[in-house]
Amino acid sequence: MGKRPVNKTSTMTPECRVVRAEIWREPVFFTITNPRDTIQKHHARGNFYEPEELEIIRRWCPPDSVYCDIGANIGNHAVFALKFLRVKRLIAFEPNPVAIEVLQSNLALNGVTGLCDLRFLGKGLSDHAAEGLSMQVPDKNLGAGKMVADGGQLEVIVGDVALDGAQVDFMKIDVEGMELAVLSGLSQTIATWKPTIFIEVDRQNYEGFFAWCKANAYEIKERFKRYPVNENFLVIPQVEPVADV
Repeated sequence: MGKRPVNKTSTMTPECRVVRAEIWREPVFFTITNPRDTIQKHHARGNFYEPEELEIIRRWCPPDSVYCDIGANIGNHAVFALKFLRVKRLIAFEPNPVAIEVLQSNLALNGVTGLCDLRFLGKGLSDHAAEGLSMQVPDKNLGAGKMVADGGQLEVIVGDVALDGAQVDFMKIDVEGMELAVLSGLSQTIATWKPTIFIEVDRQNYEGFFAWCKANAYEIKERFKRYPVNENFLVIPQVEPVADV
């Protein structure tokens, strides 16, 4: 009898076309499953989505950082961080099954899967654990998907429980209005590691977010508004004044 085949880990690329681009003299591959999708329209032209936001992240995320991508979607920010910011490890959270397929394909095509912790794909974050959720996603915008409680198969977990004391140097948070609950569930991780945070905040959450910054001694260093319904903020821990000797 012949030897049994060795089990191997593989990534199944969804039905798609692949675009190869050259960005800053680096080859970058984008998976296109829906050319009408808001982000994939940019990828189809060989460009990253939200270049202004990516530039802010580039200025504040040093090489060899542990990068936590909360709301990784199809990997636009993740691939940029891994290929061009040279982060040493990326921890991804993304609940949308359709986006996860494209995310995994993009990571594999760009040869960066080995730098990623993908244990939490299929899960969202909140300030409490819950099951029985599903995604509501517009046809042309995977990134605008929202989790709803309707007896589905998805779940949310608490960030502090998931990370369990793991080091985090930089957090990117894009969770379609759930940012305050996500921050609450990460209170211990943030207090311990004091990561730099790039976060999209919905307009109705501005007051709560500013209150969170004050309560947690974070200061806003940069902000960028692309859409009228939300704004992106780059916040860092406030530097404590040196006491006089």
